[in-house]
Amino acid sequence: MRNYLEFAIELAHEAGHIMLDHFKMGVSADLKADNSPVTVADETINRMVIDRVLDAYPGHGVIGEEGSVEKPDSALQWVCDPIDGTLPYTLGIPTNVFCLALVEGGDPVVSVVFDPYMDRMYTAIRDEGAFCNEESISTSDTATLADAVMNVAGRSARGAAALGGPIYADLESLGVRLLDHSSFVYESMLVAAGLFDAAIFTKNTPWDAAAGALLVAEAGGIATDVTGSAQRYDGAISGLIVSNGRIHEEVRQVVARHLID
Repeated sequence: MRNYLEFAIELAHEAGHIMLDHFKMGVSADLKADNSPVTVADETINRMVIDRVLDAYPGHGVIGEEGSVEKPDSALQWVCDPIDGTLPYTLGIPTNVFCLALVEGGDPVVSVVFDPYMDRMYTAIRDEGAFCNEESISTSDTATLADAVMNVAGRSARGAAALGGPIYADLESLGVRLLDHSSFVYESMLVAAGLFDAAIFTKNTPWDAAAGALLVAEAGGIATDVTGSAQRYDGAISGLIVSNGRIHEEVRQVVARHLID
């Protein structure tokens, strides 16, 4: 797995250069069908990842937000969000990251999340711990939901993911401190580093979840779907809850109040 991690880190550095080259106040963007923005940087990075993977590992698949290479018979899939947090990126707000995970048989086994603005490279290999710039990181010691700092991503989502808004309101009524970066992977990174205590994602997109799920788990936390169950990350997911582990059950119970059977 070490070779895969080194490969992912190389791609992360290259993605970071592209992000910084295009970053400014007011990055031009187009709107996709779901009303989310996409920039030239998103598309360039996604294409770069596909090209590099096909060159180095032609048998592997790529599942990317802005483009994929379908290899359904391969157990190894690279799951990529070229820029998680494109909306703040277009506004010149540096709360966005590149993320890439290698998923084997549905389970993330290698993870890289790169914040090029602060030069923070978050990495994990399954069963080997989580690191930021090669220094070990761990989740927080917060023991109760009332003392937590967290967020619920996708509060403006529609359809099945629309439960984000009611969950956010429920947590707010409980006095939870909530902070929105418009990037769930960014917040997963903060959970892994012990700066956030939990984060909730209500959508079904695996590129928003795979890398952060492994980082948090390897940092000593817990990552589950919104029901508290394990799940695969090489296709549509059932949302994601990441936490320090100590408050995971409390968070799950809040989410459960809003799930539709």
